[in-house]
Amino acid sequence: MSVPSKWNIARHWNESPRKGDFAPHLLLDEPCCFACGWFSERWKRATAQASWQRANLERAHITPSSLGGPDEASNLLLLCKPCHQESPDWTDPEQMARWVATRDDRPSKEVETFVAWVAAAERAPDFKDALASVVTEEEAAERVTELLRELLGRAGTHFGIGFSQGTRVAVLQAAADEINRHVQQASCEAAEPRSVDIQD
Repeated sequence: MSVPSKWNIARHWNESPRKGDFAPHLLLDEPCCFACGWFSERWKRATAQASWQRANLERAHITPSSLGGPDEASNLLLLCKPCHQESPDWTDPEQMARWVATRDDRPSKEVETFVAWVAAAERAPDFKDALASVVTEEEAAERVTELLRELLGRAGTHFGIGFSQGTRVAVLQAAADEINRHVQQASCEAAEPRSVDIQD
C-alpha cells in the first residue's frame, strides 16, 4: 500500500471528529503544520490540492510504523521538520494528541526569516551604522537592496536550513564594508580640489 498524498491526509483530518486533537491549525485551503501552524506564503498554488502537495511538510506517523502503525491517513499528520523531529514515537495515539496540544504556535516562514535578519543585524552593528551613513542619499534603498542580493548570490546555504544565522551576519558585515568604501570614496572625491580656468 502506498503512502497517502499530503492532500488526502489533509482532507482526512479536515473531516475527522478528532481534528481538534490532532490537527488544530488545519484549514483545508491553507497548508500548514498541523501542530504549530507554521506555513509559507510560497506554498500557495492555483488549487488547495496543489498547495498541499507543494507544502514543505513531512508525513509523521501517530503510531510509528516501527511499532506497527499503518501508512494510512488516519495514522499520519503533516508536520514541519522541527515538530516532526520532536514528536513522540509511542504506541498510544493519545500521547501524540497530548503532545500536539502543548506545541507553541510558530509564525510563517517569511516572518521567521525577517526576524532572523533583524537578529543578524543586531550582531552586525557596522551594518546599521553604514546604512545610517547613506540613508539620505538618492536611491539608497535600491542600491543597498541590490548589494544585498549580490552578496547573497555569493553565499552558501546549509541543506534543509537555507542561510545560517552566521551567513546572514557575514552578508550584512560585507555589505557594511562595501557601503563604507563607497562613502569613503565619495568623501575623497568631494574633497579633491578642482582646477579653475582663469581666462585673461
